[in-house]
Amino acid sequence: RDAMFSASLRSLRSATAKQPTLRAAVRQMSHDIEHAKAETDKWKKFSYAFVPIVAGYTLYVMATMKHEHYHQVKYDYIGIRNKPMPWALAGGSKCDLFDYDCAAKEKAAKAAAAE
Repeated sequence: RDAMFSASLRSLRSATAKQPTLRAAVRQMSHDIEHAKAETDKWKKFSYAFVPIVAGYTLYVMATMKHEHYHQVKYDYIGIRNKPMPWALAGGSKCDLFDYDCAAKEKAAKAAAAE
């Protein structure tokens, strides 16, 4: 049993000795560290220069943007309801799931009919 343990320990040591060190395993993206620092500084300067440009352009677009509402065309086939909606109340509802205006009108009509 001890012989098997020492053999596995020896093979583990030899396998780890053959592996490259962590520093050598890391791939360097540039030739030397000074070049990497210079590139990093260059792109930091570009970033700092373009942040105000992007912010200014954003403000310009927001200030000059014309807000237009989308108007749905009332085609006949859009509102077809062949079966009750799964989210409808017990009395049935003709409103879409997130159509809050229709739901409020329907609720007010039910309240007026109950009085």
